[in-house]
Amino acid sequence: MIIMMSEERVKGMAKRLRKVLRGCGVELKHFACLELAVRLCGFEDWQNYRRRDVDAPLSLLDDDLWEEEFAARDEFQMSVLEEAGLGAVARELLDRANPTGSWAKQTSGPTFRDNSDERGHSLSFADNLAQ
Repeated sequence: MIIMMSEERVKGMAKRLRKVLRGCGVELKHFACLELAVRLCGFEDWQNYRRRDVDAPLSLLDDDLWEEEFAARDEFQMSVLEEAGLGAVARELLDRANPTGSWAKQTSGPTFRDNSDERGHSLSFADNLAQ
């Protein structure tokens, strides 16, 4: 599965992944998070991502996918995190960093600002309790 994202978006994803991982007690260097970000997009590594067809259309964000497409993407990204040795924090990492979703959209229900998220991504009440 290849998920085409702009380089700017992938770099932002790496920053959010690093921040959420740090909150989960996992320290990774920025380049390791860049590698993880491109692997979550289906690329083997940063160099392969850089060699992508930059004229190819960008992929839809999670919020714009049909339920079945989203489920397949989520399963793929969970497997990438498990292969990277991050299985214990995989679900929380995907939910909080939202690597291929819309960072600005709020979840339904009561929301609170997650101060660890540099973009102010809102979480549901249950997500805030889990922090």
